[in-house]
Amino acid sequence: MKPASSKVLQVFNQYLETGGEEVWVDEISSFSGRGFQVDNLRFQSSEWTRKGAPTRFRQAQRVWDNPQSRDRLREAVKTANPDVLLFHNLIPVGSLGLYDEAATLGLPVLQYIHNFRPFSPSGTMWVGGRVHDGGLYGNPWPEVFGRAWERSFLRTFLMATYQSRLIRSGALDVVKRWIAVSDFMREKFILAGIPEEKVVTLRHCWKARIHPPSDNTGAHYLFLGRLVAEKGIYTILEGWRILERRLGDACPRLVVAGSGPEEARIHAIADKMKKVVCLGFVSGPPKDELLRGCRALIASSIWWEPLGLVVYEAYDMTRPVLAAASGGLTETVIPGVTGLLHPPGDAAALADDVERMEAMGEAGRLAMGAAGREWLTANASPEKWLAGFSAILESVAHAKTP
Repeated sequence: MKPASSKVLQVFNQYLETGGEEVWVDEISSFSGRGFQVDNLRFQSSEWTRKGAPTRFRQAQRVWDNPQSRDRLREAVKTANPDVLLFHNLIPVGSLGLYDEAATLGLPVLQYIHNFRPFSPSGTMWVGGRVHDGGLYGNPWPEVFGRAWERSFLRTFLMATYQSRLIRSGALDVVKRWIAVSDFMREKFILAGIPEEKVVTLRHCWKARIHPPSDNTGAHYLFLGRLVAEKGIYTILEGWRILERRLGDACPRLVVAGSGPEEARIHAIADKMKKVVCLGFVSGPPKDELLRGCRALIASSIWWEPLGLVVYEAYDMTRPVLAAASGGLTETVIPGVTGLLHPPGDAAALADDVERMEAMGEAGRLAMGAAGREWLTANASPEKWLAGFSAILESVAHAKTP
């Protein structure tokens, strides 16, 4: 197999809600023809919410092995004749049985690491307001008892059981390379038992805009993301309570843009604060305007953020980032250069960083934003990703299963 003419079949089970993983799958497809050909096989989680869907009992069984999904993979392979399979999320409809089917087909698998599966039933290791990393060491019980996946003890238990069986069976041997989106994720998967030589880091890339704004840094700070506790939104709100007490009318404005299960509660809290505004979900030009008009973006995740593409978005607009020292965020935010880092969950430290950002003035913030833009173009260009992915393809060139 020659990398310049490699054929890649992406396999992805699309979530009910659009998220970063889906965006990245689409992005990889856009590179088709630039050294390799990409075809796609997609399963839809919504298939199991429609009329005529399998019973809940059948669904639970088919998360482990779905014969219909195996059939679809065989047909897609027959049509596309790929050299390698590129797996993303496979559950629930695709099923864990696709690893075994890949081995049967004699095709090597590249597995993108977007979260902590197959070691975490929920994928996040987030339980009871904090990270429980037992799943990395064969102990998923905190997640099971905490109902971490879909708020269900039974579903979390079944997923943990299936994942344990998958790991013990040796079915994951068909995965020739695990592609981590940060060094942090690479290290965690090595700790979980994946051979070091099989795990490579390849951060997502970003197509930087040609003419970024550079005139001023606006008047507000911005949270942009899903409204869930693990994203640190409550840390941000508590930080702004501290700032309102310290600074009074001089406290800068916080804009919260996003939607999610915590939305109603967050809006209720913001309504009682003087300097916080919640806008709900935004995208397209309105989102660009919010980024262009902010002094800094805030990414205060208290879970182990695999990478954090929102940092890329800020840098593309030449805006600095105030981030938690969590997961992959520590690799994209350079303290004192492109932004500032605070301990995860530490609202007082975040408030201190906002005051530091205010004290440096517009010139200082613009300099940080410009440094972020330089980091983005140097470290996350499409050309850099293409070179890295092509090298991975070459490394598995002779890895077809006999």
